[in-house]
Amino acid sequence: MSVKLEEGRVRQAVQSLLAMFRDGELPEKAARTFINARAGYGKPSDKWSLGNKLLMLINGTEDARGYQQWREAGRQVKKGAKAIYILAPMTRKVTQKVVDEETGEEKQEEKIIVTGFRGVPVFRYEDTEGEPLPQVDYSPPELPPLYEVARRFGVEVKYLPFIGQAAGAYRPGQKQVILYSHDVDVFFHELAHAVHNTIRPLKGGQHRDQEIVAETVACVLCELYGAKGYLWHGWEYIKHYAGQEPKAALKAIMAVLNEVEEVLERIFAAAGMDTDKVA
Repeated sequence: MSVKLEEGRVRQAVQSLLAMFRDGELPEKAARTFINARAGYGKPSDKWSLGNKLLMLINGTEDARGYQQWREAGRQVKKGAKAIYILAPMTRKVTQKVVDEETGEEKQEEKIIVTGFRGVPVFRYEDTEGEPLPQVDYSPPELPPLYEVARRFGVEVKYLPFIGQAAGAYRPGQKQVILYSHDVDVFFHELAHAVHNTIRPLKGGQHRDQEIVAETVACVLCELYGAKGYLWHGWEYIKHYAGQEPKAALKAIMAVLNEVEEVLERIFAAAGMDTDKVA
């Protein structure tokens, strides 16, 4: 397919997308899916609070354990490795008087209460050595379109069980895309972040314009590859950052449209303009 024809198809998809957003005529939404941990591959961190899981991810690992837990797993913490600290609740048992709703009588009831938190040292998998851990592949049976593009940009793509936060993440410092869902639009969104980062370094966190660029690119790619049911989610996502009024959201998209088109151009250039599989 020629470059000129490809540019025309991309622009047609962009205009079609904007028209659907403007008129509110979006296809029926698909149900969101998330990856569940498989039996037999559990980690201690699976039972941690969301805050502690996020702390682990911020420190660049998907598996952190206490010193003894690593020994039980057949691994040893490397000499000189520094611990990261998670918060564990301190509890105590108290006896309280309660009133039976049926009889009105008072009775004693034991209850566990949290009295505070303490720091618990844990070590990253990357700071240990020893026996290999059981591995499980959470990749989808069929990889999404443009999967090879991420590799051509030097970005590693990993599928992991959902831990109660976003459906995906891009880590610029580690050149990683982490996906907690097999939904193709999630991959497209994070791929857009990775390619956008080659145009200009992205700001940390979820920056408004960056999120609108990534989600608009994802919606266009869904249209081009015939991935149905995701535009509703994309429109709601964009409105979350741009404002719930359709005019405000459309204005926000138009403000970043040049970057959207540049990201798309780089994606298809990296794909070698091989668009034979595009719907």
